[in-house]
Amino acid sequence: MRGLGYRLTDVLVVAACTLAFVAIASPSRHEPKGPPIALIAQDLGTTPDAFRHAADRVGAHRQPGQPPSEAQKQAFATALDVSVDQLDAVMEKYRPDRLRQP
Repeated sequence: MRGLGYRLTDVLVVAACTLAFVAIASPSRHEPKGPPIALIAQDLGTTPDAFRHAADRVGAHRQPGQPPSEAQKQAFATALDVSVDQLDAVMEKYRPDRLRQP
């Protein structure tokens, strides 16, 4: 009877399987790709639900991939009870680098 002796091959197979599992099941792979609504809402002094509701009402008329018009910004800021400047500052803070204005 050999017992519970492990060979180097056994250890390497277990290590490889563990690394593969971690790479596949990593929480960072499942993060949402959209904007951080909770952080944006917090910086604007509102709730995530209120922010989403205002965005749904105002953003419904916006063309996908196009920046909002000044009228849409004003309507969104009014719906959130903030100034357009405050809205612009917070949105710029969370804008992805690839979309930042030069």
